[in-house]
Amino acid sequence: MKSFSVILVRLLFCALCFSLSAANAFELSDITDSLFVDRATGVEGQLKDAEFEFKVNSALLLDVKLRKNTHILVFRNRNSVLIAGQAVTQALKDRVLQLVLDKAHLKWRQGDVNHVEPSNAQVCGEKASKMAANERRRFNLKTAEECSTVNRFYNEVRVAPPRSEIEKSDDELRRAIILNKLLRASVIQSAGVIKVVVSGSHIYLLGDQLSQVVADNVTAFVEALSQTDTVVPLFRF
Repeated sequence: MKSFSVILVRLLFCALCFSLSAANAFELSDITDSLFVDRATGVEGQLKDAEFEFKVNSALLLDVKLRKNTHILVFRNRNSVLIAGQAVTQALKDRVLQLVLDKAHLKWRQGDVNHVEPSNAQVCGEKASKMAANERRRFNLKTAEECSTVNRFYNEVRVAPPRSEIEKSDDELRRAIILNKLLRASVIQSAGVIKVVVSGSHIYLLGDQLSQVVADNVTAFVEALSQTDTVVPLFRF
């Protein structure tokens, strides 16, 4: 009877271990935003944003067809990315989208039009959750680079002729003026709080991990400045 009790205890222990193992495996495959939250601020955050934008913009410029038939603006603010501008055809718009996703090592998350995750989400989940140390030691540098912290992606590219050089210059001037007025009115405390993107009559406001108050104040201020424009707030809290 005693030996039977010992065997039963061992079986229960094994079952417990198996259930814990299964739970961990489930956690690895259930990639959530908390695993990929980018908490980099200040210079570190600005460098990460700039590096992302440079890499994607370089790829767009190297594509001759896109360079001649589109005008694309790519901006990143921590976990969020916006692509805006114009493409002559829907096919070119789709090509732009796929190029940006590929260069950022991202894919759409099923069921959410704006939500993305790393292309190798399972591997990145293991890395982010600091589990499977032996497995992580076998990750090469390329794999580590593919574990992007971007998890929100806005595609605002319109099917239309690209902007002329003068129009692009006008857009950039308006962007700088809006940002300058936001700072002078103390609506935001630094230029890195949000990204202001101007493309013709569309003004996009990209911000990540903002307070509701700051987001509302920025939106109201820009709408008051540009009453004839379409102001598109793309904020996350």
